[in-house]
Amino acid sequence: MSSKKESTKILKTITITTLLLILTLTIGLQLLASPDPSLTVTAKTDKKSYLLRQKVTIEGNITQDGLPASDLVVAVQVEDSRGMSTAFRTLTIGDPTQTWLINITNLSLMDMGNNPINTAKIDTQIQVGITIYNWQMTQREVYARVTVFDANMVPLQVGFWHGIIDPQQTRSPKFTIYIPEWACSGKALICGNVYNEEPKEGGMALSLEKAMYFCISKTQQGLLEYPSLPPPPPQTTPGIYNTYIRLPPEPAAGKYTLYIKAQTSPTKTSSTSTTFNVKNSWGYPPQASFAFWPAAPYENMTVEFDASSSTPEGFNDTIIKYEWDFGDGSPKIIREGDYANPPDPTVTHAYMESNQYVITLNVTDNEGLWSTTSKPITVYPEFGPTANFTWAPDEPIVNYTITFYAANSQQGWSKQLGDYSPIIKYNWNFSDGAIINATNPTITHIYTQPANYTVTLTVIDSVDRTNSTSEIIQVYNVTAKLYDVAPPGGDGKIDIMDVRMTAKHFGTREGDEDWDPIYDVFPPEGDGKVDIADVRAVAKHFGEDP
Repeated sequence: MSSKKESTKILKTITITTLLLILTLTIGLQLLASPDPSLTVTAKTDKKSYLLRQKVTIEGNITQDGLPASDLVVAVQVEDSRGMSTAFRTLTIGDPTQTWLINITNLSLMDMGNNPINTAKIDTQIQVGITIYNWQMTQREVYARVTVFDANMVPLQVGFWHGIIDPQQTRSPKFTIYIPEWACSGKALICGNVYNEEPKEGGMALSLEKAMYFCISKTQQGLLEYPSLPPPPPQTTPGIYNTYIRLPPEPAAGKYTLYIKAQTSPTKTSSTSTTFNVKNSWGYPPQASFAFWPAAPYENMTVEFDASSSTPEGFNDTIIKYEWDFGDGSPKIIREGDYANPPDPTVTHAYMESNQYVITLNVTDNEGLWSTTSKPITVYPEFGPTANFTWAPDEPIVNYTITFYAANSQQGWSKQLGDYSPIIKYNWNFSDGAIINATNPTITHIYTQPANYTVTLTVIDSVDRTNSTSEIIQVYNVTAKLYDVAPPGGDGKIDIMDVRMTAKHFGTREGDEDWDPIYDVFPPEGDGKVDIADVRAVAKHFGEDP
């Protein structure tokens, strides 16, 4: 009987515990779904109506108990006139301290072959991935949204994923994103967000936003070399949030809706919404845009200008004329065509004098509408060569050949040639009485006395410009014995260090930058290379007293 009573008591305890847990979860869910009256958020745009390509500024105030609120997030959802969500953001204000239920651990960018890239070419498809980790011990239903913006902050596409993540498990959905022809090239942005429902439905953020920059290019795609950029920083002013998007060249006309949700914690939230209008844009002028490279040209250097990022803004329009003014008094360059045969948007130009100039581009469409844009360009003066050299071995000894290398001397830019001017002469002063004029950047020299020598190299280029540099070389008073090669100059014994150092230089030849003739011991007079015969010769004399 006692055992039966104990079992009944344990069963009642488990039942009560379970009911308390269910009650706690129910209350928690009710709290998550209930707004906090002490928290208030507002929303507005800088205008009520917009045309294509215009910037839409989204801003508002957040107060808590009547004071400017901080340390929170503001979720933003943009819905167009067709009811399609075009952008999601979760803006950070200050330093939120709430415990996030989900972690976004990574955003990734890949080509369609799953190869990592940081640069996407226009008119191609790419893949964007988001990795979501549920660190809790409970299953979680999530709504993941990834928004890809171009360099003008035009939302290109949103990736949508809705799913269940098991406790302490990760899900990594991927989205196929098309980079349209009209996308603005340059530094673009990817934003990943996770909600328990979309902000439109009253959902809250389950994680801080994860953001990364990438590059959109007119000509290239892949993993290119450019410095990685940190994600956008949090906003720091309490009680205020702001962001913006830019409308695409062919936005859906009509009423757009912004859904805003602020949250200082899962139990303290406030929601609002506002609208703005997008008008039909018939008869809207084209948008002039261009890029040029190199970004910092020199006198008489050919600069390439590309206006292919200019866009015809009207329905079914095309640009039929590009007019370039380079700001240096040279004649304008005009590229003209017609609707069926649009002109080449690229030109080249060389500035003959160093200065800062303003380039102006005027584009005209087939309706006769036009627009202009301008950019400054700084042209730098020509510059001469830069002398530089190294030598081997680093610690030379008397009566041994030292090899000097000047191939790392730099060419200068020549205005006269309109090109880099090659170095044609290398003049060496070894400060022991030897002065040698050479045309080859590699030369050898032997010092017969120990001392500190100042070696001076003077380079002369094809337009007779010069530059000099000097280095102090210490030549040691050591007479090396054959096979006693380590350290350079010997140490009075032939041991494993001599074998190792010879093997380390295996494969080097006279003329190589790491060539050192001290290791060329076979035959005794040397043969201009360090090979297996030299290693064997040193090993054969292992343990001998030189």
